[in-house]
Amino acid sequence: MNFPYHPVLVHFPIAFLLGAFFLQGVHLYKSNWICRVVGMWLLGLAAFFSIFAAITGQWELTKAGEIGYDMKVLEIINLHETMGNIVTWGSTLVFFVWLNVFFKNMEDKRMDKLAFAFLFILTCCVFFTAYLGGQLVWIYGVGTP
Repeated sequence: MNFPYHPVLVHFPIAFLLGAFFLQGVHLYKSNWICRVVGMWLLGLAAFFSIFAAITGQWELTKAGEIGYDMKVLEIINLHETMGNIVTWGSTLVFFVWLNVFFKNMEDKRMDKLAFAFLFILTCCVFFTAYLGGQLVWIYGVGTP
C-alpha cells in the first residue's frame, strides 16, 4: 500500500460539497432552472466519498506516525483529522435527514433553505480541512516521499 489514496479521494467530497452548495443556491435563486434534488444527491455523493477519504486518511496517519513529526505538526494533523470527521459525519447526517424530510413532505420548501444553510457550514468546514491538509503537505511535507 505505497500509493497514497487519500490525496486522490479527498478531492471528490470537496468538489461534490461545493457543487451541492452552489447548485442549491441556484435552486433557491431560480427554482425553475434546476431540479430541486440535485443538491441533495450531490451531498449524498460527498458523504459517500468522504467516508473513503476518512479511511484512507487514517492509513496516511499511520504512515506519518512512523516518521515521528514534531508537536506542531501533530497538532495540525489532529485538527485536520477532527475537521475531516466533522465533514464526514456531518455530511452523512445532513444527507440522511434531508432525504428523510424530503420524502415525508415533498411540498415543504423550507427544508431547501435549511439545507442551504447546512451546506454552507459544511462547505466552510471542508475548505478549512483542505487548508490544513495543504499546510501539512506543502509546508511540513507530510505524506511526501
